Amino acid sequence: MKNKNTLGGILAVISALMGIIGHFVLFLNWYHIGMGAESAEPGCEILLKYIHPLLTDFGIFAGVLFAVSAYGFFMKKEWAFLLSAVGIVLALLGSWFINVPYMAADLPPIYFPLFWPYLVIYFLLARNVGNLSWSRTLLALLTGIAYIFCFMNGVSSTSRIITHGAPIFVLVQRLHWLAMLGWAVVTVGLLIKPRNWMRVVGLVAGTTELVVGIPLAFVTAQQLGRFSLFALGPIACLILVVILVWPGTWERWTETG
Repeated sequence: MKNKNTLGGILAVISALMGIIGHFVLFLNWYHIGMGAESAEPGCEILLKYIHPLLTDFGIFAGVLFAVSAYGFFMKKEWAFLLSAVGIVLALLGSWFINVPYMAADLPPIYFPLFWPYLVIYFLLARNVGNLSWSRTLLALLTGIAYIFCFMNGVSSTSRIITHGAPIFVLVQRLHWLAMLGWAVVTVGLLIKPRNWMRVVGLVAGTTELVVGIPLAFVTAQQLGRFSLFALGPIACLILVVILVWPGTWERWTETG
């Protein structure tokens, strides 16, 4: 346990420095560049102007959680892993989504240098510090991906409401947020201590995203004449819903049987 606390503390310190320093440096150097770029995707300029600061808040706050969890690990406190779990969920979101509008504006995905190390840290925290099984680690990763994709659909729907005002975006926007919150709860719960009620929350979140995400993906694909990124959320949620309803899978993968 001593070695796990030491490793957890070291990983938390590294994550805290990445989250705080990394987001300060990237935001101050790229915010105005992003706002001034011409985007091929409608609404991306809104994301670069308003969502970029919000995701930076997530990233910096994740760094704060990691800093406090580092103290907890070194002092051998039980709550340290919980803070790191919440921190890594926020950190992965904060370092992933903003790359999408940047690439749509023909700019480099500047936050990937934070995202990929955070992904490695996720596996180290789950496997070597939390002592989670591979099945539970990968299931939490998949629910985390669904959480990010639902967030993407909610944010992108908001930007399309501002730029286009099409009824389809107004109709589905709020339920993407609801699905996102559900998957966030399930992801953190899987990392800390799975419960059977989390399966129900996941089913509700996944089904919600399927109901509102599939029509949205279909309409936007027709408008763009190609594959729509709005389809990523429904695809991830469909996979998860199948996993959650398949007899015995939840119990085996989460070790709650």
